[in-house]
Amino acid sequence: MTPTTSIVTTPGIDRRSLLKTVGLGLSGAALLGSTASVSAQSNELAQELNEVRSATQVYRDVATAREDGYATEVSPYVPNMGFHFVNPALVAADASTPVSLSEPPILVYYTTGNYSPGPGAVHDPDRDAELRLGAVEFAHGETGVAGNIFSDETASRTLKVPEEAGWGPIPGTPLSALHVWVHRGNPAGVFNPTNPRVD
Repeated sequence: MTPTTSIVTTPGIDRRSLLKTVGLGLSGAALLGSTASVSAQSNELAQELNEVRSATQVYRDVATAREDGYATEVSPYVPNMGFHFVNPALVAADASTPVSLSEPPILVYYTTGNYSPGPGAVHDPDRDAELRLGAVEFAHGETGVAGNIFSDETASRTLKVPEEAGWGPIPGTPLSALHVWVHRGNPAGVFNPTNPRVD
């Protein structure tokens, strides 16, 4: 016996109208599924940035950062960036080395209050309390080679600076690095190396 499919009709609605309504419903469901997929992709970058922010907010306390290995000052004061503190054990060997979003190798601090170091000034550890965490940096040991850590290429929003363009050499070192401004808003873009809100 061959199975049959029956459509129950409602008074006042003919079979053709009912089929059209069902078809529109299925198309709408497919469209909603597609929208959900795009939304999930655009949210992936936001989730990644939130992961970095959450994992590193403990380092707003410079003493904690030092205790956890961020004890090496990798640069003197850089205008529109700040002071960079590196944990050498977390620097990736090259661009293809997997990295953890929760363990960036470099923390970038800017100054507050009356602490106004000039370009090239070395940080005074007695003034750690006047530092504020602005950004983190991911770094690897291949000069001039961009990494690929974040899902910005699938994000629906257009970034001012995509991750690939944010990678650049750290002067005086054999490293390439990417700033990620997750603790201090950056109108120039989350992956832009410099931040106009940091003097």
